[in-house]
Amino acid sequence: MAVSRGGPTAAGPGAVRKFPTGALYAEALQHPELCFSDPDLKHGTVEQSAVLGPKAISGNFASVFSITAPGGQRYALKCFTRDSATLGKRYAAISSALGALDSGALSQPWSVGFDFLEQGVLVQGDWFPAVRMTWVQGTGLISWIERNLQDSAAVRALADRFVAMVADLEANGISHGDLQHGNLLVAADDTIRLVDYDGMYVPALRGEQATENGHRNYQSPSRKAADFGPHMDRFSAWVIALSLVAVATDPGLWHQLHDPQGESLILSEPDFKEPATSLAWPVLLHHPDAWVRDLADLVKGFVATPCSALPALTADAFKAAARRSGGGASGGGSTGTTTAPGGTLPWSTAAVSGAISAGTSATGVPAWMAGRVAATPATSAAPTTAPVATGFVRRRAGDLIAGAGALLTTSAPGALVLTAVEPASALPGSQAAALVLAVAALASGRRRRPEYRAARAQIAGLKARARELADPARAHQRIRQEIHSLDAALAKDNAASDKKVQALQSELKDGLARITVNVNRRTGQAQRELTELPAREKAQLAAALEPAIRVHVQDRLRRTPIREVQALTNLGPKMVNALEAAGIRTAADFIGVAHSMGQGSATYLVLAGGQRVKVPGIGEARAATLEGWRHNLEQRARQSAPATLPAQDKARIKADIAALRRRLKAEVKQAETEAQRERDALQQRISGERTRITTQRRQHATDIQRKRADLIRRQNQLAGSDQERARVLAQLTDVRKEAKRTLGRVRYARFVLTGR
Repeated sequence: MAVSRGGPTAAGPGAVRKFPTGALYAEALQHPELCFSDPDLKHGTVEQSAVLGPKAISGNFASVFSITAPGGQRYALKCFTRDSATLGKRYAAISSALGALDSGALSQPWSVGFDFLEQGVLVQGDWFPAVRMTWVQGTGLISWIERNLQDSAAVRALADRFVAMVADLEANGISHGDLQHGNLLVAADDTIRLVDYDGMYVPALRGEQATENGHRNYQSPSRKAADFGPHMDRFSAWVIALSLVAVATDPGLWHQLHDPQGESLILSEPDFKEPATSLAWPVLLHHPDAWVRDLADLVKGFVATPCSALPALTADAFKAAARRSGGGASGGGSTGTTTAPGGTLPWSTAAVSGAISAGTSATGVPAWMAGRVAATPATSAAPTTAPVATGFVRRRAGDLIAGAGALLTTSAPGALVLTAVEPASALPGSQAAALVLAVAALASGRRRRPEYRAARAQIAGLKARARELADPARAHQRIRQEIHSLDAALAKDNAASDKKVQALQSELKDGLARITVNVNRRTGQAQRELTELPAREKAQLAAALEPAIRVHVQDRLRRTPIREVQALTNLGPKMVNALEAAGIRTAADFIGVAHSMGQGSATYLVLAGGQRVKVPGIGEARAATLEGWRHNLEQRARQSAPATLPAQDKARIKADIAALRRRLKAEVKQAETEAQRERDALQQRISGERTRITTQRRQHATDIQRKRADLIRRQNQLAGSDQERARVLAQLTDVRKEAKRTLGRVRYARFVLTGR
């Protein structure tokens, strides 16, 4: 890193001047051999866009161009569009501080080499400074997350590397000033590169003010230019760390909270400025994972904390937050947390898709499900029996109906013979048919008993299991297909719920915007009137005072005789006599001059009553003199006129204005109160719907994973298929014997008759 002092700038050292636009820089860079003094740049190749020439990445303060030197070295050239008198001083201090770092002591090579060139680019005859930075090959943070979203371990590892990089900065008293996704690149080896050092603080810049406040979606609402110091990255660092941990723990949060059209991870400026209406905070603060909840609660508390009072994000602080919530240093699930190894939620897609590779425990349950699902041993030393029931329990209405039907059916043939309805010769056949019907009635009643159904289901399951174990390879393939189907079903369900949550986010955003537009429309007129009230009050006071001023002026004019004009040029006694003869004896008797144009033009004096008179000898020049004399008299009279209203009149006007102000404020307050009620109702409805979707998603995922755990257990049991099949067949025999003994036809008939 270096700062080039290549010579004075065209405007002189320290001067603040107008810098070129990005378009002007692009125009100059069409001829690198002319616009650069640096040899590598002068003979380099500027990356071009298809149509517009040199390709620029434009920001608030600069445009960045890609230039490849003859030797193949690629640079990012930052050309400034806004001047700062301390630009050279700042980059010199930053260069010195970064150059003094011990690269061996850093967690990773996050620092990028640069050169500050005072004579960087020649634009329209003037030299302007630029920064030549080594081009970093890496992936933007958002793109990297989306590419590795389902690899929770990789995202969690990136979170650890980010924390380590921030700790490096803290340890050296350095702050970047604009920690955000756009300035964090992930290299091919998954280490982090930190770019854009315009707002960086180093110890040599102590006492300076910040030149920028960082990306709005990553900064505390309380951050100001005076917060330029070693603590200014802390809020954004915690926000990014929380986002990475949350996404590593539950990838679904990315789909729920990340705005693809926005410039943020899962939290943004509205979440910091208006936490009460935030969609993200409730999701994070009520998340099933304890570490996510605790980190979210910690970071949310930082919103109202001054930047200088925030704690540093270090590896120890990060681990302390994990220990407090019961999570491990690497996000592993332990007592007190619902996360799985690697920080994965039990209902997340990553957990499901990784279960096979993760292996199973000794109990036959997947390792990540250990302790959550009751396990069944994979093998057993000896066949065991599992009697389905000890007999029928408590007669029901159906049993009594079956018994009564059997009794009536068996007694009906004898009754028919006794009543001579049927001949005695038909009794044997009728009695046989009646016995068949009675047995069928009892059999129907027995089939409806829950004990019998449970026994049949258990027998069917054991038969299916025995068939499965007879062909383990085929069974293994079928189980794999069932697991794949479960995974696909869970992924499909998660994708559908993600879309629903995203739709809710859009609905909330649009609804809040609509409410704001409506309240602004309702209050716009009232707000304008409130703004205009001071001027309105002043105008009313002036209007109320005007009659008294006019009376005073008229009195002064009436007391000024027309003869005073004799002192004016061209208005002697003869003209005064002519004026008096026309009825003009005082300054109040005429109010102005009128001229008739065209042929026979003449000048008239306008009397107080509005009549026009032609005074002999008074032409255009003398009329203008008379008019000026009267105007001067009027102005002097106004200067001595009353300047204030009587207290009673003034109080009345102020009271009217105050009443109007109260009414307008009440209208604004009512509109804002109603708007807030609408916002609260919308937020409550969206939150309720989101909670319902999340609960359904969690329940569905839990059900699927229990089925999955059972399938994996059965899959593991196939390894000892011969022993397992023998055990299953023995168990099937025992279950059949027990069912026949306790749930047979004779046993049921006795149960119907005696209740035991």
